[in-house]
Amino acid sequence: MSLQSETVDLLCQLLESGDEADRCYAARTLGVLRSDSAVSILIERLKDEDVDVCVDAAEALGKIGHHSAVPALIDSLRNDNSGEVCSMVAVALGKIASAECVDVLLDVLTQRPQGLEWDGDWDTWWDIQLEAVKALGMAGDEKAVDELVAFIDDDAQQDIENEVLNALVSISGMGLDRVIERLQDTSIKSLHRRRAARALANTRLVKATKILGRSLQDPDPEVRAEAVHALASQNADRYLSALVLLLRDQNGEVRDAAIKAVSHLAQRASGSKALQETLLPILNDPSSPVRATVMNALMPSVHNKPLSHEYYQIVVSGSFDDNAESAAAACRLLGENGDPEAISTLLEHARNREGHPMVRRDAILSIGRFGQVTEAIVEVLMNAVGDSQQAVRLAALTTLMSLDTHHVEADESSQPKQTTIRPLSIVIDAVQGSIRVPDKNATVKEQAEDGMDQPEVSETEVQNGVVVEFDTSLENTFTDASADPDLPNQPPVPQEIADTIKLPDIPAQIVEAGEVSLAMSTLDAIAMDNVDSMFDQEKPQREAPEIDEATREYLDVVEANKAEMRRIRASKRMTPDQDVRRLGTRALAVANDDEAIEALILALNDQDDLIRREAAEAIGEMAQRNRKNPKLMDAVGTLVTQLAVGDLEQKIACARSLSLLGNRAALVPLTEALKDQQANVRVETIHSLARLCCDSLDPVQAEHMVVRDLPSTSVARKLLACLGDDSIGVRVAATRGLAKILPAADDKTLTQHAVDRIIASVIEFTGEEARQVGQALRAFDTSMINKALLVQLRAAEDSVKRSVFIEMIEEILKPDRRQPDQAA
Repeated sequence: MSLQSETVDLLCQLLESGDEADRCYAARTLGVLRSDSAVSILIERLKDEDVDVCVDAAEALGKIGHHSAVPALIDSLRNDNSGEVCSMVAVALGKIASAECVDVLLDVLTQRPQGLEWDGDWDTWWDIQLEAVKALGMAGDEKAVDELVAFIDDDAQQDIENEVLNALVSISGMGLDRVIERLQDTSIKSLHRRRAARALANTRLVKATKILGRSLQDPDPEVRAEAVHALASQNADRYLSALVLLLRDQNGEVRDAAIKAVSHLAQRASGSKALQETLLPILNDPSSPVRATVMNALMPSVHNKPLSHEYYQIVVSGSFDDNAESAAAACRLLGENGDPEAISTLLEHARNREGHPMVRRDAILSIGRFGQVTEAIVEVLMNAVGDSQQAVRLAALTTLMSLDTHHVEADESSQPKQTTIRPLSIVIDAVQGSIRVPDKNATVKEQAEDGMDQPEVSETEVQNGVVVEFDTSLENTFTDASADPDLPNQPPVPQEIADTIKLPDIPAQIVEAGEVSLAMSTLDAIAMDNVDSMFDQEKPQREAPEIDEATREYLDVVEANKAEMRRIRASKRMTPDQDVRRLGTRALAVANDDEAIEALILALNDQDDLIRREAAEAIGEMAQRNRKNPKLMDAVGTLVTQLAVGDLEQKIACARSLSLLGNRAALVPLTEALKDQQANVRVETIHSLARLCCDSLDPVQAEHMVVRDLPSTSVARKLLACLGDDSIGVRVAATRGLAKILPAADDKTLTQHAVDRIIASVIEFTGEEARQVGQALRAFDTSMINKALLVQLRAAEDSVKRSVFIEMIEEILKPDRRQPDQAA
């Protein structure tokens, strides 16, 4: 008997004789395994006393897709009184999709099954009808078309018109025609026509696309807008010109839809010669959003065909638009166009500290595209590094690093140097705190601390992995320190607030006459305190209330969340000068030379913990690109030290970077980090150990000084110990790490021991990681794993443990996930 057959037989036994949980898990797994030999036993479970078992059996039969199950499924659909069971049966019949299935699905669509129960106030027939509609669409039989059309117009039916229309579209002949007719029928409400247009987006048939194209001229704006969305969804590039015209539509919803559609289709048609001919005439459109859309859409095309002088001048003028999005798009287009004449305009925007930060940001980034390193450009960028706007600072640092490559190339070539200031030097100065934000921001901080209202940040955007803020009200914003109860030196309560505070009617302790002592000397006061302490020892101590385990666990979670919020607040509480250093450290990650590495190693020892973490992460990014640079190895010692003594984030960053460096000298320190109290550190350490074991540099060839190397099997034994960790994340990480290390170690004895230990560890705890562990175990010999799981499944003493093993077996044996559920 094959291992697959043995597994199916054991699952069938559980399906027949196990308890409800056994039967549910076994039925679901048999469906995933798609075993024809299980069909008969699954049919029997359609009448199981437990509703959940019936549902799982019906689902499994649908996945297997064997036609012999159809009569039993039809019987259940007609006679079972559970709406949940009947709904799943309808799904199964739709997957099998025989002619007999279609007939019974049409019956249940219009006729309520006898004996079907309500679920409280909810008619479960509605659920069955919904699944029947979906199933009929999946079956694709044209004889369902008339019934589906009639069902849409039935006032008594639930509002599932969208699902019915989607089903009709799936029936590509008559069904599609009926949806088209509905779209063109101006006598019905626009809501129904709009839904018809939306359904047509689900097909790529030319007939549907042509009808949607004609609907762009529909008198109803709702229909036009939906037709625009549908054409964009179909990637109908040939309708780009027509969609461009809708950018001027009188209806705002249509214009918004056209903007999104044009942006999407222009990306696809970037190589088309007709794209510019279509879009350029609209550069002078009176609407700023339209102009922004057109300029964004033109960007991919100007590489092949730069703008003519006429349109170039229009874009230059557009960069001074009052609308920030339109002006920023113009700056980006100037950078993509590549005409060096635009540099002067872009520098003008970059210098303008009164300009919108989005426009200045995009102007600076566009300057970097030209690759020119002149004194004027470097001066502007250096000033922008100390700008009050974070978006501008980040753009300047990013551009400097981009231009540094061109500066080095010019130095190495025979060409004369363009400037004596190297862009990298400016970034390093920023990291070392030599570039500071203007002092005028201190005034804003003082105002914030005095309790004045702070401006709302108008825009945020993720740029190069940093959430940057565009503050258009003030030069910069600061965290209001007075709002944080964890900070010392809170400001006094204003008098107007103090006047409103009321004392309680009854004090916590009544003070009797004569209890208030007269003033005394310090020595007398100490003596009296000593006497009071002696008397207090004789008083019975008040017992602390006992806290049950569940409450204690809840309080621990609350305390952990409070500590996490304090940590997050602390990381956000930084001055602009600190932010310049942080962004500069991050920008150095793209460098490749020794000077940048030296600056990052120096930053690893900075007093600012955020700078240290950014430096560790930047070194890891450098190593990911080129870890063979011997200068990077100078960071190993500091990273090892901070792996041991740093805070949570620093330890995680150091562990990851050490593994990316590929130096096996880090193996021993990483194994020590497995003892860290923080579970997140242990998880990252396990990932790093597995990465370093499987992908490290040869110590001899790389000339690494490895005092003590660890073979992969030794690391694997360390990870085996982690399988008993209290944290599920650590246990799963250890399993995945072993799955990476052991297959390449070629140690069958250790591998067998590890597999047994992994399986045993899952049931030592709650078993919630069973599926994740099962997925990781696929890296081993699946036959060996399955045999071990079958042994454990037979020996399991209760259904809880059996369910764990069944889930792992399912993950081990499940077919390729790309295969469809429906049987061939």
